[in-house]
Amino acid sequence: MDSEQCLPGCKTLVFHKVTRQFSFSSTNFSPHRLSRLLSRLKSAGFSFGASPISDGLSNPNELLLTFDDGYQHLTDVLPPLIASFHFRPIIFVPTKFIGKTNSWDYSHLLRPTPHLDAPSIRSLSALGVEFGSHSHTHCDLTRCDKAALTSELLRSKAILEDVLGKPVCCISYPFGRYNGRVIQAVAEAGYTRGFTMRFPESSDTALSMGRYAVYGYDSTSSVMRKLSRGPFYNIEKWKARLTNKLSGGTVILDRVVRRERSE
Repeated sequence: MDSEQCLPGCKTLVFHKVTRQFSFSSTNFSPHRLSRLLSRLKSAGFSFGASPISDGLSNPNELLLTFDDGYQHLTDVLPPLIASFHFRPIIFVPTKFIGKTNSWDYSHLLRPTPHLDAPSIRSLSALGVEFGSHSHTHCDLTRCDKAALTSELLRSKAILEDVLGKPVCCISYPFGRYNGRVIQAVAEAGYTRGFTMRFPESSDTALSMGRYAVYGYDSTSSVMRKLSRGPFYNIEKWKARLTNKLSGGTVILDRVVRRERSE
C-alpha cells in the first residue's frame, strides 16, 4: 500500500499497561475493564479487524486493537480475550528492553514493569498476534540525528524479525512523536505502517495513522464517545492530548539518563 494513501475508515484503539496490579501510571486499563469494553463495543455493532496489517481496514465499524510498550503481563491477559472476541492485535515492542523492565519510564522508579521476553513474543505470535517496532530504546525519534534515527529503526526491525522469523512492517512512534524527517526514515527502513498517539484525521496516511488512546481514567462511555464522534468528541480529544503531553516527563528523564551515560 502506498504510504501516501489515506485510510479514512480505519479506527484504532491503543492501550499500554493492562495489568491487575496497582499502577502509578495513567496508562493502565485493567483486564476486567478491557473485557467489559470489548463486550460493549461488540454489542454496539463494532467488529474487530481480522488482519491488522491488511489494506482493507476501511469499514467504519471495524476496530484495530494495538498495545504499545509490549509488557509481559500481556501473555496472561490477551489469550483468553483473543479466544472470546476473535481479534488479532498488534503489540509494539521497544526491542532494547525485551526481557527487561521499563527503565525508560519514570514509573519504573516506583514499580518496575517487565517487558515481554523473546519466548513470550513467539508464543503470542503463534496465536495470531502481530508485532511491530516501538523503536529500539523507546526514545523521542524527532530528536535523533540521522545516524541514530536510522539505527533505532533498522535495529528494532532486525531484532524483531530475528525473534519472530518473519517480516515486521509496522511501527508505533514512541510518545507519539514524529515529523516529516522521521516518516521519510521510516519509509526508507522498510516500514509500511506508522501509528501515532493523536486522534485520527482526514489527512492520515499509512505512515501517520491516528489512534484513540484508552487511559486509566477512561470509561466504556468515554471510549464510545471517541469512536462515535458525538457532541463530546472534542472534549475527549482534548483530554487525550493533555495526557499525552504528560509523557514529556518520561522524555526528559530519558534525556537525563542518556546524558549521564555519555559522560
